[in-house]
Amino acid sequence: MPNRQLLLLRHAKAVIGEGNMRDIDRPLAPRGERAAKLMGRYMADHDLIPARVLCSPARRTRQTWEIAAAELPKIETRIVDDLYDFGDGEALLSVIRQEGGGASRLLLVTHNPATQTLALSLAGSGGQALRQQMMEKYPTAGLAVLSFPGEDWAATAEGAGRLEAFLRPRDLEG
Repeated sequence: MPNRQLLLLRHAKAVIGEGNMRDIDRPLAPRGERAAKLMGRYMADHDLIPARVLCSPARRTRQTWEIAAAELPKIETRIVDDLYDFGDGEALLSVIRQEGGGASRLLLVTHNPATQTLALSLAGSGGQALRQQMMEKYPTAGLAVLSFPGEDWAATAEGAGRLEAFLRPRDLEG
């Protein structure tokens, strides 16, 4: 395994907010629940077990991780308010640098467009076909796997990662 791996999981498909439902309170749709379970099973089957999980406080991200995590051993999980972000990925990168600690494999459960933008900015090398798929669309429950040299998350820099995998729920169905 490389020195460090970062897994970026976009939350699974959520229901459309209706009435006065706040965005942060939107739950997963049934399709999202199925996709989260598929991603959790894939992670278990391919030894992508994070040492630490950092999750947005949104209901849909927490549900995505709870369902995926049911397929995995118990993992230290922290809810981080700054991950409830829809920007350019800078807030996510800041959280990685501050909260990554000594985790050899770190998982973030977050939102788009921040997730996609961050993944593309960190991936300095790796599969061009995967990068192209990620540029076209980072779907709900999409998972990027990036590897980094060194052992210090605080030093994580744009372009320093290698894109090892990009998985979409449709890649795992039937």
